[in-house]
Amino acid sequence: MTVNQGAIRSVYLITSYFGIEERSNAIYGVKFKHGGGVTHEPPVIGLVDRFCEDYVKMFIFSSSGLNKSTPIVVSAYDKLYCLGIPSSRKPIPYLSFERYDPDMNVWEEMPSYPFSNYNKIITGYAVCYGVILFSFYGPREKNFDVLAFHISRNQWRQVEVDTSDDYAPFQGRAVVVDKTIYSIQGNEFIAFSFRMDKGDDGSIGYSLSQLFILQDLEIVRPPLPFEMKSEYLVHLGNHDFFHVKTGHCFDTAQYLCITTFQIVVGEGERDMIKTINSTVHSVDVECIEYFDLVFCFMSDCGDYEPIEDKSV
Repeated sequence: MTVNQGAIRSVYLITSYFGIEERSNAIYGVKFKHGGGVTHEPPVIGLVDRFCEDYVKMFIFSSSGLNKSTPIVVSAYDKLYCLGIPSSRKPIPYLSFERYDPDMNVWEEMPSYPFSNYNKIITGYAVCYGVILFSFYGPREKNFDVLAFHISRNQWRQVEVDTSDDYAPFQGRAVVVDKTIYSIQGNEFIAFSFRMDKGDDGSIGYSLSQLFILQDLEIVRPPLPFEMKSEYLVHLGNHDFFHVKTGHCFDTAQYLCITTFQIVVGEGERDMIKTINSTVHSVDVECIEYFDLVFCFMSDCGDYEPIEDKSV
């Protein structure tokens, strides 16, 4: 997708509120002029709609009835995949995993990945080539795992990861552009390559390799002490990206840090990161504790999900 000079772009933020029982979800619209590596003016943020939690409960509590807290919900190839998160400190033999078909309005139980170490948390995911990659991190053990779920095969497999870092590769939803997976870690923009190799027995081996790290992404911080809650990365087309993170300052205001940036090729064909614009916006949460980002998308550029290579 190409980006027109000075085009008006719209990114929508779906949020989930904490602290109230009704109307606990909202959609915010972010409009800004963008194109050619230039943002002409700060973005304008407005509330699009509020909706009650009953609709969201469809994605949280399905027919399984398992005891779990809010799961991670992944949109992939026109369906929703719901991976349960342990709701207590008790070990569990597996994580529940389900798929929702919006056309048929049905839930389907999917193969669960045996997960004996309940201390590991899900940090993020990526969708590409008919596979969902889940990134896990163990705070106590200070280690991570990446697991691949092959959609057409209905199989879980461990992913071999080649990286110089000791933290989980993905934070939130990683963005896939061409054959590269991009993720943000703090102020670092990290690129990965992903391989699927078929063995003689027909099984598939998965590997994830770190390509490079671009530093110096300039994200403006709120004026008050800030506890970050969630963040999201959106592809704007070409090598332009939109990043938003949110958190609160222990009062009635919550902040959105919105940054647009671009990957450019510098001297010696070395990739560089260029911050185009970074602003902070205060959002009145109406005496609610805070909200998290659940999903973010651009209205005229859907998530790029490379389809499965049937030869693998």
